[in-house]
Amino acid sequence: MTIRSQRASLISVLLLGGFFACGGGGGSSPTVPPAPAPTGPRLTTPPVAQAGYVGDQVTYRVLAEGSGNSYQWLRNGTAISGATTDSYVLPVKAVDDQTRYSVRVTASAGGVTTSPEALLDVLYADPAVLAGHDHTLAITTKGKVYAWGVGGNGQLGLGDNQARLTPTAVPLPGPAVQVAAGWGHSLALLADGRVFAWGTNTTGQLGDGTTTMRNTPAAVPGLTNAVYITCGYNHNLVGKSDQSVWLWGYNSHGQLGQGDKVNRLSPVSIPVASSQLASVALGELHTLLVDTAGNLYGCGDNGYGQLGLPYSPTTEHLSITPLLTGGVKAARAFSLNSIILGFDGLPKGSGENVYGQLGDGSRTTRYGWVSMSTAALPAGTTLDSVVPGQYHTLFLGSQGAVTSVGYNWYGQLGLGAASTTSNTTPQAISGLLAAQVSGGSSSSYAMLPDLSVKAWGYNNNGRLGDGTSTDRPAPTTVPGLFLGPIPTGVTPPAPIAPEGLFTKALARF
Repeated sequence: MTIRSQRASLISVLLLGGFFACGGGGGSSPTVPPAPAPTGPRLTTPPVAQAGYVGDQVTYRVLAEGSGNSYQWLRNGTAISGATTDSYVLPVKAVDDQTRYSVRVTASAGGVTTSPEALLDVLYADPAVLAGHDHTLAITTKGKVYAWGVGGNGQLGLGDNQARLTPTAVPLPGPAVQVAAGWGHSLALLADGRVFAWGTNTTGQLGDGTTTMRNTPAAVPGLTNAVYITCGYNHNLVGKSDQSVWLWGYNSHGQLGQGDKVNRLSPVSIPVASSQLASVALGELHTLLVDTAGNLYGCGDNGYGQLGLPYSPTTEHLSITPLLTGGVKAARAFSLNSIILGFDGLPKGSGENVYGQLGDGSRTTRYGWVSMSTAALPAGTTLDSVVPGQYHTLFLGSQGAVTSVGYNWYGQLGLGAASTTSNTTPQAISGLLAAQVSGGSSSSYAMLPDLSVKAWGYNNNGRLGDGTSTDRPAPTTVPGLFLGPIPTGVTPPAPIAPEGLFTKALARF
């Protein structure tokens, strides 16, 4: 005890003694100051905000000075039973979104310090930007969906048929985990397993048993427990948690694999277990399936060689047909050509090639798989994904470099200038490092590692989302569009390549 504190104690004793000695008579009694409360331990590292997908685990930690401290974690200010160590591990659940966690640290001497609250952001979706023919969808890690571009068929889902020049939130009844964009319609898979559709419905694209257009999202009747969705131009595919695979919509060339050419206004199944599939791709008039053994199957039209089969007067395959045996990792399609990625990491293409979009150095339509050049990627990198648009193709390297090939009338190759001639060999897009890319009819998009978005190419009706209708021959930032969680300081999760989304979905079974 210090001399000063000894004196203070002595004075207190004397005052108290004098009070009792006087029997309370005459004058007022002195006030005794309360003993100061023990000081709580200083927090050298308070808990920080966390983010995770449903089913993940997150850990909150605290470091405090001193020894012998005790801990009590709090959820929205209420003590959590059993959470009494310097860390708290919890499984991420949807109900915990935006929950506040803090910790009360008590020193051995009795002092208490309560940390600031740290948020938990529950994440639902792998962030992505997905181009349809002339409209675009984006999904954030929080499962919020944005749409922009042409809206004449209600494909933006905003309650009217107007175009939007900037990304606009789509009203959905819950967070989405995936989105898909077709020619004039859109799909969203919600976290609860329901599939919502909106837009044109002339051939049953919305799966609701009618041909009535909808400009607001509506659930596909009877379709529950879905885990994966994708679109072609006018037909769709869904994988469900019970292993079943369903298609519906346009079937003019047998692309639904039903053995006929009758459109389906409601989902119908195909005799394939989704656990057998590693990748799927839907083009304008065809469907591709890759199984877990690396075999490629398809159905629909081969009029342009998009099934990779030799030219034949009989171009339609109404049932699922074997196309390649072994060696195929993933398939991609947009319009009238197809791309496969081999386990060797090399891409091959087949189908329409009038603008050199297959990147094989020619403008010859191919009825069989030809090697696509990856020479424009930086030395020492590998190919991560190949993404076709209608008449152009984008290549994404393992370190984020992007190259492009094909039609460039509107600057959709991102090379800094539009051109009346097309490129038949890929060229690098200078200065662009991307985490994911997507191609539309004449526009291109990239999500950057920081989860912002750039767009370039044709911009009629606001396809690029930059608030104008001015074509952009070089990547241009989409203002205000950020696909990550709210800014709690949490590092955005690394995006998954498009080829990996189907496999991740199947892992939820």
